[in-house]
Amino acid sequence: MDAAGRGGHALRQYYVAVSSMENKLATLLDLLRAFEATAPLSLVACCGARDSLDALVAAAVGVPHCRVWVLHADMSEREVEATVRDYRAATQPELAAEQQQAEQQQQQQQQAGGEAAGQAGEAGGRRRRGAGDASPRQGEATAIEPPFVAVLATTDAGLRAVPKDLLPLSPTLLISYDLPTRKDLYLRRIQSVLGSRASAARGCRRIAVNFAVAGQLEEFRQVEEWAEKPIDGMPVHVSDIFAGA
Repeated sequence: MDAAGRGGHALRQYYVAVSSMENKLATLLDLLRAFEATAPLSLVACCGARDSLDALVAAAVGVPHCRVWVLHADMSEREVEATVRDYRAATQPELAAEQQQAEQQQQQQQQAGGEAAGQAGEAGGRRRRGAGDASPRQGEATAIEPPFVAVLATTDAGLRAVPKDLLPLSPTLLISYDLPTRKDLYLRRIQSVLGSRASAARGCRRIAVNFAVAGQLEEFRQVEEWAEKPIDGMPVHVSDIFAGA
């Protein structure tokens, strides 16, 4: 569970003002370092182009407390699904365990339908012994993993390839590293990553951070129009964006 809390509210958006394109990546890294204080934390960073994605990933993997997953249009459907499942297993272990258990039960039911009761019981015994072998031995120390920031970096095309049954991704927050250029892209980011208003009613967090570079005032105002309300500036204390979330 993320340290920022589990309450659900309406969509809350913020913007980060960046002085120039050259400083954009450095600003993101500063933000990732600031998030260390609130870890564990998960985020999805959306980019408008592959070059932007590659630069973001190359920089983010160098932040010690960050783990990075990547989605883009050149990945196969199987690769996309495996990446999203791995990300969700790391950021939402309870949900991932429930999905895995449901899939295993379905497979067992299918197998039991084609086997005799004795064969099914024998197979079940083997599965139980296999699971037991994987558990820590008595007296064996279990390593405690330090908190980390999970970053799923994706292009809009990569996000579009995620299977619907794995949406919304439901991270702590969405970062629009590149401002969306069309309303459909804006809506897809919000709905695929953070979910709908119904998701908020179920307790899902919905926080978005937009990077606005100097000279992009028109593009930023367009995003505000799509959001249907003013977007607040990022507070001095980054952790304040999670207050009450």
